[in-house]
Amino acid sequence: MKTKKTCILILLIFLQSLISFSFLNKDDFFSIIILPDTQHYSSSFPDIIYKQMDWIVENKNLLNIQYVVHLGDITNNNKEYAWEVADKSFKILENAGIPYSIVYGDNDIKNPEKNFYDGFRHTELLHKYFPVTRFDKPGSWWSGGFYDPEKIDNYYCLFNYKEYKFLIMNLELAPRSAVLKWADTIISQNATRKVILVTHDYLNRNGKRLADLNTFGMDGKDNNGKLKGNNAETVFKKLVKKSPNIIMVLCGHKEGTFQKEVRIEGSSDSVKTRKVFEILSDFQDEKIKGSDEKSGKGLLRVLKIYPEKNEIGILTVSALTGKTKEEEIHLYLGE
Repeated sequence: MKTKKTCILILLIFLQSLISFSFLNKDDFFSIIILPDTQHYSSSFPDIIYKQMDWIVENKNLLNIQYVVHLGDITNNNKEYAWEVADKSFKILENAGIPYSIVYGDNDIKNPEKNFYDGFRHTELLHKYFPVTRFDKPGSWWSGGFYDPEKIDNYYCLFNYKEYKFLIMNLELAPRSAVLKWADTIISQNATRKVILVTHDYLNRNGKRLADLNTFGMDGKDNNGKLKGNNAETVFKKLVKKSPNIIMVLCGHKEGTFQKEVRIEGSSDSVKTRKVFEILSDFQDEKIKGSDEKSGKGLLRVLKIYPEKNEIGILTVSALTGKTKEEEIHLYLGE
């Protein structure tokens, strides 16, 4: 009798697993996990970010995960205890051999003593817990390069999937003009790679590019007379529009999700019109059932790339329940 019950239980678990991952299909794909703003997790709900990382590790092979991309606002207030949580959580990925990239958000550069924006990029704790040596070291899982060889504020990651080559360009909040120029150079030098651009502040939930630098003190000029930063429209014009191998822009910051196709006309008759997908992902205002506190609800996004079909699929998944939030969204890179 016990043996029969055990067999039935195993069968039920197996069927449940099939239902939970019914979004998988037989077409060749690999996944990039989009990890939206974790600010409330690192500051108030650390167990949730640990569960997110555990979920990623558990599904590494099933989803063929090649990279995890964080969208910024790693912390909520740039406090040391929150960076300690972030440090511990990303070590879960490191120990499992899963590559990842991070960018900082507006909350990560607040004045940590006064908890407000003062027009300066307070990245001391970022550099303490995520130094360049955490990535660029002998035998590392990481490959790429840095704008400033001593800082992780702006850097790119290289990875290949079979014969397909990719580059993830991670840019600071409100990228400075010199940073955009550097990024353009790196992307041009890697013309055979498809590029995913990541920066924190880019789209709102209606799909409009943001012009909100004044809200975190990055508008105007610095003491040297240079722009403190550029808004999303300028990033689009100076970098996205002129770089033919950029295929998508990923961002967080504004709560909600949005994905849109942008068609960019060729510069001449010989250059075809191309597509770029701009994708917003942010769940920071989501509340756990039975609570009025904002957390993020353990939601993340699975970006499935089908290289042979030139297609992208997007799914929102809860790391707490394993359930998908909606049907898979399909984006077509080809004509």
